[in-house]
Amino acid sequence: TNKTLQKPKIVVMDFGLKYNILRILESKGCEVIVVPANSTKEKILHLNPDGIVLSPGPGDPSLLSDIVDVVKQLPPQLPIFGICLGNQILAHAFGAKTFKLKFGHRGSNHPVKDLKSDTVSITSQNHGYSIDPESLPTELEITHINLNDGTIEGMRHKTLPIMSIQFHSEASPGPKDNEYIFDDFLNLIGKK
Repeated sequence: TNKTLQKPKIVVMDFGLKYNILRILESKGCEVIVVPANSTKEKILHLNPDGIVLSPGPGDPSLLSDIVDVVKQLPPQLPIFGICLGNQILAHAFGAKTFKLKFGHRGSNHPVKDLKSDTVSITSQNHGYSIDPESLPTELEITHINLNDGTIEGMRHKTLPIMSIQFHSEASPGPKDNEYIFDDFLNLIGKK
């Protein structure tokens, strides 16, 4: 049992989890522990995670202040990856606001541009809320935008190991298209 080969331990907060997220993390060599949405900071930190994933799920993020408070209390150096609802919860944790989209993003044909690599992916989406760019604090930068309506599709913290995406990375039409984002998250953990 060589200690250097330890798997990164990822705690996934379950807001309506997609099994495929767990499958991708496990396929990338992670030990994955799922905890209920109402888990306390103490319960999460007791598991001694190397990183946290905030899962997708239904609902209005502005009504989830208990969950937002738990995320706010997590140590700033702990890598966090938010997906869909998890992205919006992170935005709220940093003081941003969300708004209800006039037309929710549903289905598997949403073009999203990765601003870093200047590439466009067709993504699968299922959400009715979006982050208000006017409310985004300066420490968060936008990493992905929706080419249909210009809404925020991803962000990352400028100094902390925190990143998120609005689309379902695990359900794109070509299932591997957006898996690179999980690698980006694991790279954040590697730099810890």
